[in-house]
Amino acid sequence: MCGIYGRFHFHNTVNFSKNLESLDLIKHRGPDGFGFEIGNYLTGQRSVQHNHIPENVDSYNESNYFLGHRRLSIVDLNDNAFQPMESNCNRYSVIFNGEIYNYIELKQELEELGCSFATDHSDTEVLLNAYKTWGNHCVSKFRGMFAFAIYDRDSHTVFLGRDRIGQKTLYYELTKDLFCFASELPPIINEHSKAQIDPIALNLYVAMGYIPHPHSIFKGIQKLPPATTALVNLTDRTINLEEYWELSDFGSLSGSPEAALKLTKETLQKSVTLRLRSDVSVGAFISGGTDSTLIVKNIAEISDEKFDVYGADFPDTDRSEKVYIEQAAEKYQQNLKLSSIDLSHIDKIESIIDVFDEPFDGASSIALFDLFKVATNDHKVILSGDGGDEMFAGYDRYLESPKREAKLDFLRKLSFPKLVLNTLYKLKLLPNKLATKRLELLADSIDNFTGLAQLELTSAILKDEYKICSKLEKLEPFASIKESLSKKQPSPLKSLQYVELKSILPGRMLYKLDRFSMFYGVEARSPFLDHVLAEMAFSLDDSLTLEDNTPKAILKKILLEDFDSNFVYREKQGFGNPLSNWFRSSENRQVFDILTNKKNSIFNYLDYDNTHAAYPQLKNGYSGHGEKSLWRLLVLAHFIEKHKSLLQIDDSEQQGN
Repeated sequence: MCGIYGRFHFHNTVNFSKNLESLDLIKHRGPDGFGFEIGNYLTGQRSVQHNHIPENVDSYNESNYFLGHRRLSIVDLNDNAFQPMESNCNRYSVIFNGEIYNYIELKQELEELGCSFATDHSDTEVLLNAYKTWGNHCVSKFRGMFAFAIYDRDSHTVFLGRDRIGQKTLYYELTKDLFCFASELPPIINEHSKAQIDPIALNLYVAMGYIPHPHSIFKGIQKLPPATTALVNLTDRTINLEEYWELSDFGSLSGSPEAALKLTKETLQKSVTLRLRSDVSVGAFISGGTDSTLIVKNIAEISDEKFDVYGADFPDTDRSEKVYIEQAAEKYQQNLKLSSIDLSHIDKIESIIDVFDEPFDGASSIALFDLFKVATNDHKVILSGDGGDEMFAGYDRYLESPKREAKLDFLRKLSFPKLVLNTLYKLKLLPNKLATKRLELLADSIDNFTGLAQLELTSAILKDEYKICSKLEKLEPFASIKESLSKKQPSPLKSLQYVELKSILPGRMLYKLDRFSMFYGVEARSPFLDHVLAEMAFSLDDSLTLEDNTPKAILKKILLEDFDSNFVYREKQGFGNPLSNWFRSSENRQVFDILTNKKNSIFNYLDYDNTHAAYPQLKNGYSGHGEKSLWRLLVLAHFIEKHKSLLQIDDSEQQGN
């Protein structure tokens, strides 16, 4: 797990000092060392350095490209595993962020095909030899999480790859003057004197609380989609994207429940086993819920060692899961380290914004922030239960959404409700609740599920020039998701899981996991996100996944081997924040100050009057509802304030509305 950054100039030379500065902006992702390659892709001149900056850098003056790497040493800790890593034929260089968990098996296969290795067991060298051997198709061989770039000196191309589920992010920018990419946004925008907020990204954020691929908050910078490779031709200055993995066989496995249970247990255990491969110590997160408890169960069954497991408790709130966390840790005889999250954590909002490179309203941010901070004192690798809900239909919304759509379908067939709603809408007499219902009737099930159906309402707080409602049907990745589902025709349940897998999971859940883990130099591994397990999970018939209308039924059956039904079937709490408790506290009300002054930077993008009409609690005080939307606005306001210089917002000229 590391940080990568690259820049190729088509007309000018690169600034060596500025590029080192850009690389240092992701130092947190790789605190164990650095490396870079700098050269001229037209002449072939280059220099590769690891943990060393030469005194005389005059020879770099004619360089037009820079490849940088920050290292977090997890597998093969030796110095010859540093990056950038060159192939033994000197044609290729690679910089790589992530882990190839099946590197042992792949190395053996590659050696049988005649490949030689200079390192002992570096998965980076396995990746490099895989590309030499199988070309662009190498990604189909990898079982892991990754974002990487391979520079081909002979063909003047750069090959990018991102893992299937989207655990690792890769931003890129291609203009007439340069090609640039990085694990996070700061290295890319570091050489920008000016940037613009992308209206599409802004609309998506206020509607959903995150920015899905391929969009980024800044115009001209995109995210490489999951399960996608890109070939950049430096001569033609073109980029060609190709999707290399897709789910199929939806619901094809309809055998006996016993056989499905056995297959699920075996596949999950194999996934956990692969993720315990490490040359440094490993810990795990535990929430007391089904997914993380199953991870700890598998760790206990696989290893004789006693692992550190980390949990978060919210004392004096209705969200405390302490008793279940302690029960699970005791059952599997692991060493529990429990953090207490209290009201004082509200003052961490600015620290959290500094970790995000885009606006993001992740509800469990503060708890996760604390857990990684604690874990980094002991371990570089942490296993988490992320992905269990998406793979095995664990969210209540998988049950609620089809019921809601059935009611909407009934109303859609009636002319009277639509006539009344449309008439009130045209007369501007439609109450908010009915306005929501009108948009639900007009939308399809996917837009209702993701929240895009309400874009017309959520974007009402934006200034007119930033509203994009008319482009809703063309928004990615949702347009591609709908096209794919129309061809595959899976069940309603599998359709919702597919939407989640292709958008919400990588854009929200995994974005949060990556940023907080890497901020503290910790590698987060998620066994439920193994693509082989995903293929198996999506092949399960709905009757196995939601037996007796029980979310995640098959996983809970596994847990019943060790716990009683009160533990297994209790109401799901999730791993969130008691935001309502914090906002209700009078001493925390100053957190809203950034949204009450017309001259603040946020009101270059939001309409002040419409925002305060939609959120009267900004002036009147928190009233006990809408805490998630308030948090979303706070995050956006702090992000804009942080980047106002880059956005060229002049405080003296800002007048609000």
